[in-house]
Amino acid sequence: MAKVLLYNIKNDYDIDKFEKIAYDRGIEIIRVGKSDIDQVVGFLLSMEDFEMKDESLAFDENLDFPFILFADFDKSGLFDLLDTMRENNLAIQHKASETANNVNWTLRELLIENDKEGKMMGLINNINKLLEKAKGLKEIHGEDPKLKNLVIEINTYFNDQTLFDFEVAKKYYLKLLDEILRIEEKTK
Repeated sequence: MAKVLLYNIKNDYDIDKFEKIAYDRGIEIIRVGKSDIDQVVGFLLSMEDFEMKDESLAFDENLDFPFILFADFDKSGLFDLLDTMRENNLAIQHKASETANNVNWTLRELLIENDKEGKMMGLINNINKLLEKAKGLKEIHGEDPKLKNLVIEINTYFNDQTLFDFEVAKKYYLKLLDEILRIEEKTK
């Protein structure tokens, strides 16, 4: 049976609507809160061979966001549920699917990794938008040597994924933004 683990769902979320959608699809809902953050995901999903942990750490305010974990879904069932959630304004930004690896993590570890991955993907998306803007500026105003060299440097960096570091990528984003703003200011 497909399951969703809902963590830290806020009062403004229409849980009744979500529960109806899940019920209509035969999906089990498991609700957990901040007090469950140091439990192993496999235990929270009621999987065999996982036991409750007694230890817990102080709550990290950086993990105070809603999260949904999808377990035991086939591909079409998951995409159908995600589409329906979107259509009903029930999307949850932080989400993941159960894996053989993450069921052994604590919920805290999964939340930290998911948040880090979300921030990384957002940053990469923003860099890609700036690269498109740089391309457009080149077509309109001609090639700027400083911007050209920075774009080459960024593309080289991102071609080797083993080097990826969030802070380095953030610095590239800021440099690229500065260069684009410089060119836009210069061409006014």
